[in-house]
Amino acid sequence: MDIDIRPTQEHDFPVIRHWIDTRLFRRFTKPIDDSQLENLLSRSKDGNLVDYGICAVNSDSNAIVGFAHAVIDWKNELAHIQQIIVGNSEFKKCGVGTTLMQNIFNKCFNELKLNRTQLFVDEDNAPAVNFYRKLGFHTDGLMREATKFEDCFISWYCMSLLKKEWEIL
Repeated sequence: MDIDIRPTQEHDFPVIRHWIDTRLFRRFTKPIDDSQLENLLSRSKDGNLVDYGICAVNSDSNAIVGFAHAVIDWKNELAHIQQIIVGNSEFKKCGVGTTLMQNIFNKCFNELKLNRTQLFVDEDNAPAVNFYRKLGFHTDGLMREATKFEDCFISWYCMSLLKKEWEIL
């Protein structure tokens, strides 16, 4: 499958809304409305990009197959990747996630000249942890029972990839 990357747009919200699991993406609360999804759009402040939202689109059908969003922290020269979702299981082995992440790395390290990308991933989400490790991420630490969701506490890893590490991959 050929994949194009483009900015996330408001007309993408009906598709994206159905992919968001509020247990994994706890910044969202049910029901997920457009005001919550607006945070996934790219935006700038004082001429600097502060949110970077992108969609992966199937080149043949023009259907969205995934999306990602990162918040840019200019003071610390880092991007915090807050969401990356591949929509349907049929697309999970087609390189959609890798294409999204490579786009983020290129944007962050080459264009914005940042030093670090980072993300948080639940300890029990082994497929995601393994995916990030294959991309070159390192585990910085385990935040034990750091977040409460409904009746249970969730532990998550902080993982990062530095520009100098990405350059030699």
